[in-house]
Amino acid sequence: MVYSYQVIKFQTISFVQGTHWSQSVGEKGILYKSIKDPFSKIIVQSSNGSKKLYNVPKDRTVIVTNDTVHFLGELG
Repeated sequence: MVYSYQVIKFQTISFVQGTHWSQSVGEKGILYKSIKDPFSKIIVQSSNGSKKLYNVPKDRTVIVTNDTVHFLGELG
């Protein structure tokens, strides 16, 4: 698996299997932590309309701020 840091300007975000994520609020925005081993899945529709599925490794955090999402992941 090759994970890389993603910064995407988004229209919509879907967290696949909501039970695989924990949610909290931090200084930087809304935080979603992957709690499924080996990874949780997220679908991001970017501002240009393209949808992509990403795998986010367990214990990593997705940060959502305004219209941008930041996370470590790989295309699923």
